[in-house]
Amino acid sequence: MLSAEKIQSNWNRYIQVVETSFSKERTDILLPFLDKYKERMMMMPASSKNWHHSAFAGGYTDHVLRVYDCANSLYKTWKDMGADVSTYTVEEMHFAALFHDLGKMGQQEGEYYQPNDSQWHVDKLGQIYKFNTDIPAMKVPERSLFILQEIGCKVTQNEFITIKIHDGLYDESNKFYFMSGQKETRLRTHLPILMHQADHMAAQIEFEEWNNATDAVPKTSKPKNASKGDKTLRAAKKVNVENNPKLASATLDVIDSFFKD
Repeated sequence: MLSAEKIQSNWNRYIQVVETSFSKERTDILLPFLDKYKERMMMMPASSKNWHHSAFAGGYTDHVLRVYDCANSLYKTWKDMGADVSTYTVEEMHFAALFHDLGKMGQQEGEYYQPNDSQWHVDKLGQIYKFNTDIPAMKVPERSLFILQEIGCKVTQNEFITIKIHDGLYDESNKFYFMSGQKETRLRTHLPILMHQADHMAAQIEFEEWNNATDAVPKTSKPKNASKGDKTLRAAKKVNVENNPKLASATLDVIDSFFKD
């Protein structure tokens, strides 16, 4: 969780980075757009599940800034190790870092993440937010690019490819780019790889922060002599049908059958 002060300071830094990283042609489009959706974007999370990364108010901006910082560090590493950084510009790298996840805001007329009203999903699955099914289904990178073209913000070819495939091989449709079978179809720049590394690094750090904070919270004590079967039975008895109306009676019967004499 982030304090109100941290959420505000993150947003202030985000706007300052946008103001100083791009041409006036772009900032004249981006800044009014960001100001229009300031409240939503300041408060929206970066993911839906607490064990994933930054699934809390202000998580999106916090994550994007971390990706931006990771990308800058990785750029230096790639350059120091002899990589050809002339195939893209620093502005392209910064643009991809700051807007790769823009699609997580949803449509202009509908948010992507909504607070989960099913306590069962929150408690059992860590799904703090649910997805808004009233807006068309679209992958986050593709929605990011859709929104950018919708507001009239041009992207370069490097930026387009980097944003589209920043999830790496977690998205199988990206195999065409990352697993080329011939020289001619290989990526012409390592920027998408760098951005995937930056995004993955940021998400892993955010998971570790959440995990360490969770581990620091005292757990409810359990009897030391409890058998594995006893623990399983207690866990099964905690299932609350009222909080999960879609849990069919047939499923409950199957669960009950495991514990019958």
